[in-house]
Amino acid sequence: MKIVKAWEEKGVTIPAPYQRNIKVLFAPDKEGVQELTFSHAIIYPGSQTDYHTHDRPELIYIVNGRGVAVCEGKEIPIEPDVVLWVEKGERHQMKNTGSETLKLATVFIPAYTAESNYARCLEAARKVESENAIQA
Repeated sequence: MKIVKAWEEKGVTIPAPYQRNIKVLFAPDKEGVQELTFSHAIIYPGSQTDYHTHDRPELIYIVNGRGVAVCEGKEIPIEPDVVLWVEKGERHQMKNTGSETLKLATVFIPAYTAESNYARCLEAARKVESENAIQA
């Protein structure tokens, strides 16, 4: 059995405009779990993820907080104990519209490495930052 105490994991902080903290808890390069990637994200009030797709499905469980999930342009209110299944290739985004943090637990099968998961999120934030710098 592998045990991870999520509160002890540092994770990666993604900068604005997609400010959130992501902790990959199990993945091929995190605890040697080859079959899946399990992580959680804390999305701060007023923040959101980028509008993105994956090359595999994603299971998202809302642990706490409130917000809106956007999938292929459709907005769905989310709250604790809502579970989302995002199909491979579906464009989606999570928005925290509440006053408390929005905590998500996510699963990818097959697994991504923690490194590639963090890199994709950081790159999306850097891209917006670069675009904003060019426009300024």
